[in-house]
Amino acid sequence: MNPSYRNLILFLSILILASCKKDGPKFSPLASLNVADAVVGGGNVKLNTNVRDSATINSYRLFQLNASNATGIRLYPTNNPTATYYNQVHEIVNGGIYSLFLTGTAAEPESVFVKDEIPPFSQDSIVRVRVINCSPNSSAISVSLASAPEINIVNNLAYKSLTTFNSLPLRTTIPVGSNVFQVRDSNGAVLATYTLPASGTISVAASRFKCITLVIKGLVGATSGASAFGVYAMSNY
Repeated sequence: MNPSYRNLILFLSILILASCKKDGPKFSPLASLNVADAVVGGGNVKLNTNVRDSATINSYRLFQLNASNATGIRLYPTNNPTATYYNQVHEIVNGGIYSLFLTGTAAEPESVFVKDEIPPFSQDSIVRVRVINCSPNSSAISVSLASAPEINIVNNLAYKSLTTFNSLPLRTTIPVGSNVFQVRDSNGAVLATYTLPASGTISVAASRFKCITLVIKGLVGATSGASAFGVYAMSNY
């Protein structure tokens, strides 16, 4: 091959590579936000300008956030977009994992915002559980397992308080009551229970080795409707 022709090919190849590098794909820094909607008397909520996805009342939704030093987070009810349940600016780091618990009432919404530190994968058959008290009229509550009701895994949890993740056994063979959580008042009376289901996203099989949050919701004394006192789970996988 003619040396001049070979040099020309080499020069064009360098230009093409440089152009590809310059015009290559650009990736935006992203983070995740788990929104738990426990607003008493509230409804489904949307995040910022996300027109498709919403966190349903007494449930949760995982959203994607743009990470920046000043990320705006606004949550509002889908049935009343002019109202605001939450409107704050946070420093959001690339790859960060966050949780936002909406509580209070529709007239006076409140919130708990945290940057999650998810424990590493476990080699044992366990489930990691944390609990948040989102019941506005509750006194401090405790949580135990039905298999050992005399032992509290959570003690004196005040309104808007969030525990750390606790590791609990979740073997392949499940002893009776070891996947049934009991929420008790300060006198030890059982107010509500939550059982890890047999199937679904938050099930015994799906939650083994993983992390979940138990959300205490509703009003103590209410036994029916959306404001009924109870518990639901949020996955933090």
